[in-house]
Amino acid sequence: MGKRKTAWPTDREIRLRFILFAVIDAASVQGVPSELLLPAHKLLRDSPTEAQLLTALGEILAADEMHGFRLPPGSEADELMQSLEKPNA
Repeated sequence: MGKRKTAWPTDREIRLRFILFAVIDAASVQGVPSELLLPAHKLLRDSPTEAQLLTALGEILAADEMHGFRLPPGSEADELMQSLEKPNA
């Protein structure tokens, strides 16, 4: 029988998972509706793609309650999010 190849997440995907977890935590404190947070939390238990992680982050950060939210300036998470916001040149 053939062996099933395991697809390991990339470093970037792992970092995005941690960022999403932190954003979910902050959003729950800020009062973001659970209807928005529960699907994102479920996504963390699955094997999400980078695009799914970015979509979930974008939806949460777009909530009115998250207006002005920012990860700690100068942190690796903040730098990654800033790089994602810049259009590719």
